[in-house]
Amino acid sequence: MTSADCSHNPDGLLLVLNGCEERLQFALGRPRPGGHILLASRQWTVPGQSVKYLTPGISRTLDSLELSVNDIDRIACTRGPGSFTGMRLVLAAAMGFAAGGGQTVAGLDYLPLLAAGPMQLLEGVLHVLTYARRGQVYIQSFESSGRSALCPPKAMKIDEAVEHMRAHDPHAALMGTGVRKNPENIARLVNEIPSLRVLEALWDNPTPEMLLTQAQAATFVSDDIEPLYLRASDAEDNLPQIAAKRGIDPEEAQKKLPKYL
Repeated sequence: MTSADCSHNPDGLLLVLNGCEERLQFALGRPRPGGHILLASRQWTVPGQSVKYLTPGISRTLDSLELSVNDIDRIACTRGPGSFTGMRLVLAAAMGFAAGGGQTVAGLDYLPLLAAGPMQLLEGVLHVLTYARRGQVYIQSFESSGRSALCPPKAMKIDEAVEHMRAHDPHAALMGTGVRKNPENIARLVNEIPSLRVLEALWDNPTPEMLLTQAQAATFVSDDIEPLYLRASDAEDNLPQIAAKRGIDPEEAQKKLPKYL
């Protein structure tokens, strides 16, 4: 991996993309000492249609500011864990822009990015849970006082995640779409341990300012961004059924799968 931090323009524009969950986002900012200036941001909740919105939206926003892709100096995007389609979309967009304009790029881990929002206001343990699929979440736990991760991110069944949280600080805070999508499991846990705190839904998605702040602290390189996949895709898990419906032998389909991964 080749670092390019030393070659970037300190006054150049920074573009940050996020597609890890249902909300598709981008933020455009200009760095300044001690922070940044947010020039523009957009977000859409368009499951299954994201490809129609991201790059056209970026293009129209740049046009409205009388800017072009060549005015962007660095591009960052969330690399996971999260939606396979959304992750691939933002990674492809970031690498496509960089290939055409020579920008350096950075990948942002999504769960620490989410944690950074409320962490500065908390003490103790913070559990970040995002929705993976029905009955499953991505989870990572953090120590707020040291702003450090207590464990690597994992994909877990919601029952396993509940056991993970039960074993930690009884005064911990919980946040994320994984909390919102599994209300019965979380309610039972909180009823059992009432000192647990469930943070409001306003923390479920990063703000444009948070995207820019986290991107400014990232390491930018001239290489590809590696996605962070923590589980098999639904298509991989359901390959035998998909193959059978198309008249393909499931075993033959399984043998061919590595060619396309």
